[in-house]
Amino acid sequence: MVGEEHLSFDAGRLLDGRWDDPLPNAIVRPANRKQAREVVLLAHSGRRTVAPAGGCSKQRFGGVPRRIDFLLSLDRLNRITDYQAADLTVTVEAGVRMADLAATLQAQGQMLPLDPPFGAEATVGGVLATNGSGPRRLAYGTARDMILGVHFIAPVGKLAKSGGKVVKNVAGYDLAKVLIGSLGTLGVLTDVTFKVFPIPPASATLVLGFPDAAQSLHDAHRILNSPYAPQALDLLDRAAASLMEEPGLSEFPFVVVVSAAGPEPVVERISRDLPALLQSESPMGKSPMAKSLTEVARLSGEAESKLWRKIQEITPSFLRAHPDGVVVKASVLLTQMVEVIEAARRAASDHGLGSAVVARAGTGIVYCYLWPEEAAEPPSPAERLGSACKFLLQETERLGGRAIVEWAPVAVQNRVYIWGTLPDDFPLMQRLKGRMDPRGILNPGRFYGGL
Repeated sequence: MVGEEHLSFDAGRLLDGRWDDPLPNAIVRPANRKQAREVVLLAHSGRRTVAPAGGCSKQRFGGVPRRIDFLLSLDRLNRITDYQAADLTVTVEAGVRMADLAATLQAQGQMLPLDPPFGAEATVGGVLATNGSGPRRLAYGTARDMILGVHFIAPVGKLAKSGGKVVKNVAGYDLAKVLIGSLGTLGVLTDVTFKVFPIPPASATLVLGFPDAAQSLHDAHRILNSPYAPQALDLLDRAAASLMEEPGLSEFPFVVVVSAAGPEPVVERISRDLPALLQSESPMGKSPMAKSLTEVARLSGEAESKLWRKIQEITPSFLRAHPDGVVVKASVLLTQMVEVIEAARRAASDHGLGSAVVARAGTGIVYCYLWPEEAAEPPSPAERLGSACKFLLQETERLGGRAIVEWAPVAVQNRVYIWGTLPDDFPLMQRLKGRMDPRGILNPGRFYGGL
């Protein structure tokens, strides 16, 4: 089917620490869509389980699969099969690395502004399976806003497609978008067509320092509601800046990082006028923190790109520094972000944990990073982290938002239900999973509700 050299039963050696238990019984590396389909069909016929994988950078993301018979590695499906720069479209195989795609697009003055973490290792398939995104989702949205179509392998071993100008199948499901964020439980992506974007002619970044979260978010939301339309608007606390190894940023309790892009005169005007806007009167009166606002830096060129790459890669930086730590992602109304940040600090303080916070200040997303501090007495680090996660999930739901534990060691996952309260659409997802994967062979247990 794939050749002996692309089939291995020594997963532990090949994965070399990139995969937690349960280890797969075998690793299969198909060369194309047809071979991948044969693997899935064989698994379906024999009731064997399959875990699709690319760069294996996000194996701890989500739940723990109940069993893995075949690890279906798509790393050989790594071609850019069609690139129409004039039409702003590109079609790639699922194993293409995001960094390679970015380099190809950049050569034509174009970009795919997803900004997922693990940018050097991440593949297109893995980014879509986890719905990875980054700072520029404020201006460009997520993968669901950039996908034109996909080819995938249904769990029953059939090739299928969704996309082009007719996106919905006969059942009415927009399957391309349903597959995004499903952690490989509904189908195996093999090919993806994206719409891409021109790289703006100019950009600049302004870094502003604040004494507390409330003041920083107040001004961040004032920027958001201004005519300046930022490309990205992120808030970082001191601990997050330290993870990035940016000493200039970690001098302040909180910093707001603002990106502007467009024609050069527009970018120059924004970077010049933005601090003055925050010092001026608003319809609700003068900003209460006008006197405490500090302009930390104005960046452009490579210095600007370097800073945003570090922000994009905060989660990998955190996991390298704290491999036993957890990442909680909360989504709330913009006006409730301060309460989530305060809850994260309270969870850390009450359970003897370190904490850091990064917020996408224009989209209501707050990433809470927690790690065990030194403690000689019980409870164990996993118990403390589990209790802190439960508290954060409950607090977010109390605010009417939703939170999940995106990253956690197995010992923590055994102590907290990482998905929080199941959403209202769970019965629909159960029916869809049952219809598409009647034998439950794709990544069983990886998605919420044990799907």
